[in-house]
Amino acid sequence: MGFYGTVLGAMIVTAQVSLAEIKAVTIGLIGDSTVAEQSGWGPAFAGRFSERCKVINHAVNGATLLSLTKRLDELLAFKPNYVLIQFGHNDQKRYGTDVYRDHLKSYVGRIQKAGAKPVIVSPVTRRTFDAKGKIENKTVPVEKSDAQATLTDYARAAQAVAAESKVAFLDLHKLSIEHHNRIGREASMSYNWKDGDVTHFNRKGAEAITDLILTELKTIIPEIDACLKKNHAQEPRK
Repeated sequence: MGFYGTVLGAMIVTAQVSLAEIKAVTIGLIGDSTVAEQSGWGPAFAGRFSERCKVINHAVNGATLLSLTKRLDELLAFKPNYVLIQFGHNDQKRYGTDVYRDHLKSYVGRIQKAGAKPVIVSPVTRRTFDAKGKIENKTVPVEKSDAQATLTDYARAAQAVAAESKVAFLDLHKLSIEHHNRIGREASMSYNWKDGDVTHFNRKGAEAITDLILTELKTIIPEIDACLKKNHAQEPRK
């Protein structure tokens, strides 16, 4: 079941709430394998919250916005307060940014209609370094099937949808590129889920990406700070 332990189906449920209120907070996650239980950041993210906040992870390996549309309905049935949406890795292999934008905008509208607040998260970078030892945040012409390609076009499309829809945006693409360029290629490769996999995360990588997300999310949604475990100590990293 992966390094995070046994989970029912593809769903991870951990919990927490505002210390100032007796009301529970539910955060939904939906996305692809870079968010999902086996090799994504979702379980590490869920583990940062106390028992009174629920994190429901409906991300699925190999998913696109189009393929997970019914899964979104299942997630919304739990009545989440917030839903973090992160797609792009597989969408890039199947359709262009115009289609990606249309599907993402549809997700936003459906989440809002269900009474939840969407947070669009741009796709976390692939850890593909150039000859100078850097990951570049730029658009380049690539074949849709190129799994090593930059996701910058899709990150910019995600930002455009957030601006147009007037919803929260977390630029994980930019943040993750900056992080990997700061720590360097060798340290970045220590995040690989398996040798040569520069897309997915082991526990160490998932915790590092969670650090990036939560630092930004506490600015976007200040109330979640009260939902986090205090004095969080990370488990030994693999």
